[in-house]
Amino acid sequence: MALREITFPSADDRDEIQAWLHTPLRAPRGIVQIVHDFGEHSRRCHHPIGTLLDAGFVGAHDDHVGHGSTARRNDTWGDPGEAGWETTVLDERRLHDAVRAELRQAGHAELQFTMFGHSWGSMIAREYAARHGDDLEALVLCGVVYGMRQDETMARMAEEALAAGRAAEPALDVAEAVFGPMTARYTDVRTPNDWIACDPEVVDDHAADPLNTMTVGAPTYRLFADFAALMSAVTGAQWAARIPVDLPVRLIAGDQDPAGDYGEGVYAVADLLAEAGSRSTSTTTYSGWRHEIHDERAIRAEVEADVVSFLRRHLG
Repeated sequence: MALREITFPSADDRDEIQAWLHTPLRAPRGIVQIVHDFGEHSRRCHHPIGTLLDAGFVGAHDDHVGHGSTARRNDTWGDPGEAGWETTVLDERRLHDAVRAELRQAGHAELQFTMFGHSWGSMIAREYAARHGDDLEALVLCGVVYGMRQDETMARMAEEALAAGRAAEPALDVAEAVFGPMTARYTDVRTPNDWIACDPEVVDDHAADPLNTMTVGAPTYRLFADFAALMSAVTGAQWAARIPVDLPVRLIAGDQDPAGDYGEGVYAVADLLAEAGSRSTSTTTYSGWRHEIHDERAIRAEVEADVVSFLRRHLG
């Protein structure tokens, strides 16, 4: 399995995006573009990437502005810059184009594109699909963020800080207001991050990851403001009406995930798509599981098999 490193200028004219392209041993059957979570980096999806490669799919992913290896190059941890939330969507399109160019040179110009977005990445993928859905053969939304109960608080606190000229400052108070209540429903709380996963070693690994934003600093007020603005863009009937009705969409999440309002938000997104005329939307919530279902060692094989089966059904 070959690995190519790709770099390209971000749409913000500040950053150089760091990206990776994995190709399988066998003749590839399609491309999966992976869109990572808030505060994380794309290589935390290493296990699903391996499964996709074994199934014959090309895997492509990048680290967003202010995140992971992209942020490490210019020490912009947690700061997306002044260009606004659309940067991440535009950069995903630039990754798409870069992958197309790489694979064209390798003789695979005909491969179909799909997208897998997790958490914040599911929000980015929802806006991407609204703009470029005709270029996608299928869309997987994992750890779907919708109906988070701290949305309004996050937006208000971030906007107040921006108005006070504090956009680039670490937003520890917003992080506490947003993530602090996330474990309120659980009775077995060990750390403030226990909403991420049931597996304590997954939670500890997440907290110790040297490329995670919270490990090296904190998200800025500007990043939280961008998160809130993107959420507004991918909420409601107007967003759903922009998704092609024939685009197959698979929504998966844990029913104990507060980011998706304990399953309610996931079904709300499915309902929006159905009301907009979607002909192929399906949803599964995994009972008893939390946010990173693709990292939970007890169920990740089941989750990955679900994703692979869905992609195989919808790629020619």
